[in-house]
Amino acid sequence: MRRSSKNNAVVFILIQLVFTVPMGIYACQNTNADKPVERLEKFGSGVVSRRYQEIKGKKEGKMTDYFPDGRLKAERWFQDDLQTGRTVLYYPGGQIKEVQYYQNGKKEGGDSLFYENGRLEFVVEYHQEKKHGFMRKWGPDGNLVIEAKYNMDSLLEVKGEPVRHGHPVTLDEPKRKD
Repeated sequence: MRRSSKNNAVVFILIQLVFTVPMGIYACQNTNADKPVERLEKFGSGVVSRRYQEIKGKKEGKMTDYFPDGRLKAERWFQDDLQTGRTVLYYPGGQIKEVQYYQNGKKEGGDSLFYENGRLEFVVEYHQEKKHGFMRKWGPDGNLVIEAKYNMDSLLEVKGEPVRHGHPVTLDEPKRKD
C-alpha cells in the first residue's frame, strides 16, 4: 500500500508540474508584453521633443511633439504602429497650422493648411496617399487663387478646364503687378 500511494503522489506532482509551470511562465511573459511603455525623445537641452507609447514594440495611441520651448507642435494617433485618424500640426504661437487624416498609415481624406492668422490657405483630398478630388489654394486675403481636380494623383483639370495631355500646366499663383 505504501508503494502505490507513493507512486500516486509522484504522478500527482508530475502532473502538477507539467500543467502549472508552463502556464505560469506563459502568464509571466504576457503580463509585461501587453503593457504600454512610455517613450520620450529629447532635444539636446533635455527638453522633451516627443512623447508616445509602445505596446509590443509598436507605436500605439497618441504621439505628441513639442517645440524646444515646450509648447505643443503636433498631435498624431497610431494604431499597431501605423498613423491613423486626425493629425494636427501647430504654429509656435499655438494656432492650428495643418490638419491631416490617415488610415492604415496612409493619407486618407482632407488635408487642410492654414495661414498663421487662421484663414484657410490650402485644401487637398487624398485617397490611399494619392491626390484624389479637389485641390484648392487661397491667398492671404481669402480669395481663391487656384483650383485643380485630381484622380489618383493624375491632374484632370485646372480652374475648371480639362488638362490636355502633352501640354505643360502650372499651378503657381499669378504674379503680382506692382
